[in-house]
Amino acid sequence: MSRAGNDTPWMGPLPAARGCDCHICRPDDAYDELDRHTIDTVLEHGWQVILVGGEADCSHPDHDDPWFDDHDEPGPAFAYTVGLGHRCGHPELLMSGLDHRVLHSALNDVAQRVIDGRRLAPGDALEDVLAGVPVAIEQVDDDALEETVTWSAWFHRRPQDALAIVWPDHSGVFAWQPGADEMLDELQPREWRVPIDHTGGLAPDPEWTFPVPPDHRAFSCSHVVDDGEAVLWAARQSDEERGEDWTIHCGAVDHETRDMRVVHLAHLVRSAPSLRAISDLGFDEEALRADPDSPWATARLCP
Repeated sequence: MSRAGNDTPWMGPLPAARGCDCHICRPDDAYDELDRHTIDTVLEHGWQVILVGGEADCSHPDHDDPWFDDHDEPGPAFAYTVGLGHRCGHPELLMSGLDHRVLHSALNDVAQRVIDGRRLAPGDALEDVLAGVPVAIEQVDDDALEETVTWSAWFHRRPQDALAIVWPDHSGVFAWQPGADEMLDELQPREWRVPIDHTGGLAPDPEWTFPVPPDHRAFSCSHVVDDGEAVLWAARQSDEERGEDWTIHCGAVDHETRDMRVVHLAHLVRSAPSLRAISDLGFDEEALRADPDSPWATARLCP
């Protein structure tokens, strides 16, 4: 098959996952408009987002044409990716229960991380996907795959595994943690996911490993506390009056006094579970990272 007006075989961009048999790697003789839309979107961007239920929006922030499946089946609205198996042999991504615009943006964010080399597995926590709270990764159940990521199965010519992106309430409490709202399971059906024992910051009752109590007052910035930006810098300093100070913020170097906030340390740790990796930070040390997917690097604070 060739692109319209072009005699060059339409093979798609390299690389593709080894052994891929999708409609890019092995084209058919003819496609309808929706088939071709999916193929072209995966060719251009590496994946497509399918939005299911209700009025939906486009498949990529830079793509003007909407693609959605409006169905009458009971259950929450959901969205999923198509094409990650072709591009990098990775499971598709599934997310449900939020406004389609939020689902679309979140799936594009995580899919881009996958394209850039991030490999996800059940039990992982991701930060900076939704403002101010982490998300958890779980395996999608085999039966749920047949009800959700159906267009991916067509595109790849075989059933595709998928990972669910699970979100908490606005305080960062997940459905399996004490005090969770029943709404979380209604909007994110538990039967869609393979049961998992979450650990670390995602555990039902996470162990507190910091040297100060959870209600210790820490300094942060408006970008993290008010705007939900990612935590990229932290420091622990001794203080004669309070014993010690923790400062945790977005990593900007030009914060002004009006940018600063005082919050309980537990609030920051719940919003960014990766902070638990530096709970043993020494006095007068700092920890920093380039992005939420990078490991923390520690160093002595400059005097």
